[in-house]
Amino acid sequence: MSLLALNWNIIYIFINIIVLFLFLKKFLFGPVTEIMEKRTQSIADSINDAEAKKEEAYKLRKDYEDELNKAGRESIRIIKDARDRAELEYNRTINEAKEEAAKIIQEANKSIELERNRAILSAQAEIASIALLAASKVIGKNVDDSMNKQYLGNFIKEVGASK
Repeated sequence: MSLLALNWNIIYIFINIIVLFLFLKKFLFGPVTEIMEKRTQSIADSINDAEAKKEEAYKLRKDYEDELNKAGRESIRIIKDARDRAELEYNRTINEAKEEAAKIIQEANKSIELERNRAILSAQAEIASIALLAASKVIGKNVDDSMNKQYLGNFIKEVGASK
């Protein structure tokens, strides 16, 4: 009987272990596993969220760098355009000054030529007057004023033709 009693005890212990296992599985392992799965999902969601934010930060950084590069290129273009406009304005101003100087020189040359012609005419008239005066003294008579003018005109034509 002791074997039989021992067998019933083993069966009783074995049944208790199975009941305890089922009880622990239902009330302990199930909720703990559920909590672990929730925690695992929460960690995975946090990691995914962190990755998304990291990608967004990289994208923002790339956009920022692109904007900086674009601004740099734009500033270089603006400076180049300003230099080109300044050079064009400088060349235009220089050309206008050269044209104005050429006009002034041309007007001065015309003025000089006119003054030279006046001086020549004045000198010719003076020379003719002196020559007539000398001729009248040589001839010994004074011809009238209209004759003087006629002789003077002829003399100037002869002097002009000889040049």
